[in-house]
Amino acid sequence: MSTNNSNSSDEADDRILRGDLMPTGNEHEESRAHEGSKESDEKPAKSVTFSYGIIMVRTKKLLSMLDSLAKYKIFARLGWIMLGITIAAAAFMIWLMVDSTYLVLSSSLAFRCAIGAAPASLCHQENLATTSQPPLQAVLLLPGLNPYIPILYGIIGIVVAVVIHEGTHGVIARSLHLPVKSTGVLFLLIIPIGAFVELDDKLVMQRRFRDSGRIMAGGPGSNIIVATVALILLLLLVGGLVPQHFDGVYVSAIVPGSPAAQLHDSGALNAGDLIVAANGTTVHSQSDLARILSKTRPNETLILTIQNSGQDKQYSIKLGANPNNNTVGFIGIAGAVSNSDLVAIRNSYAYGFATHPSLSTFVPYLIVPGLFPSADTSVPFSSTLSPLYTSPTLGSAWYPISLTLFWIWFINANLAFFNAIPLYPLDGGQALLNFFTHFGRKWVEDRAKLLTGISSAVMFLLILSYIFLPRLLALA
Repeated sequence: MSTNNSNSSDEADDRILRGDLMPTGNEHEESRAHEGSKESDEKPAKSVTFSYGIIMVRTKKLLSMLDSLAKYKIFARLGWIMLGITIAAAAFMIWLMVDSTYLVLSSSLAFRCAIGAAPASLCHQENLATTSQPPLQAVLLLPGLNPYIPILYGIIGIVVAVVIHEGTHGVIARSLHLPVKSTGVLFLLIIPIGAFVELDDKLVMQRRFRDSGRIMAGGPGSNIIVATVALILLLLLVGGLVPQHFDGVYVSAIVPGSPAAQLHDSGALNAGDLIVAANGTTVHSQSDLARILSKTRPNETLILTIQNSGQDKQYSIKLGANPNNNTVGFIGIAGAVSNSDLVAIRNSYAYGFATHPSLSTFVPYLIVPGLFPSADTSVPFSSTLSPLYTSPTLGSAWYPISLTLFWIWFINANLAFFNAIPLYPLDGGQALLNFFTHFGRKWVEDRAKLLTGISSAVMFLLILSYIFLPRLLALA
């Protein structure tokens, strides 16, 4: 008996979704949703709007696609999984910001110098290595404004992220019989930067948290799922790369103003050359060269054997002072790697996710050379190391494919974690407001708004401290 009722209910839901049957009886809530949709249709929004360089093009032609997907009951059930993912993502982001702020305030001077959260003059006085904080526009996930995001791959990542994010909102809303006013595309002038799904916010907030929470969580949850898939594909791709075979230390780049730069100016040393010996001692790896340099002092003369186009030639070089230890000699080559290093880098990136998950977040430098020296020598698809790898299955296409997968993973993950924060009007904030509104009979809308406002204020202050505190301490 219960099975027949369930089947009948599912068939009725499908017919309601198609518009073939008007809901009655226990389906008044869905009926009100359709009535709300009709009321909103009486005053249609402009199909094209322009504001601050953003062009919004609305259309209802894609609504049938949302309805077609919404017929599959899996999306309503998948919403529960996405709700759990979003809550976990919000908790992780809050922990990350609190932990980062605590580390900045409580860590040693050496650590704060290393992350750029201490005055450079103080770090130099204590002979400590220092870095600088990235520019503020690096916080924005916008190619062209963020100096670390390449325009082409950034646009691909953003379009995928926003289409998935907004589309999932719409599909789950339709699967729960809530109307979607319109869909559309966003342009930054003539550059497509994403898509949107326009829901009736009032009707969404009137529904119980079990429904509205799933709708709001659909965006961040789907972004995390897409990010995970892209990351897995990227790790599989990197795991199949084959490093080039050579004996010596490969010179990826030359530090400007260094002793190596003087050799470069004379045509003796170029990126892509091999250092095969130093002071007559054969060099097989980067550690061999580092061991030789550790026994030298600034201003000493070092004899380098450099291999170029298969020919070995010897050159003398006057060493400078190592910026991290001014008592040790310094050549000035960046991204120096050997064949064994290439194997270790590939294996660490592809198979070491459990022990070194942060490697997958290293941004391969594409616009500002040398800005991320650790990424240059840790990411196989960085512009420094990519010429030293080949793919037996993808050929030369492996490099653009790996960059595409990386930026899809990176942008989707960042968009998801940020939107999961309980900060109104982000998805997490809207879900929190609805949760408080329907928490119990004694809860009223004003009290729910107050609690959501308090949460939003705390999150906003936490974000400000996460972004600005290291910069303020660096100026102290």
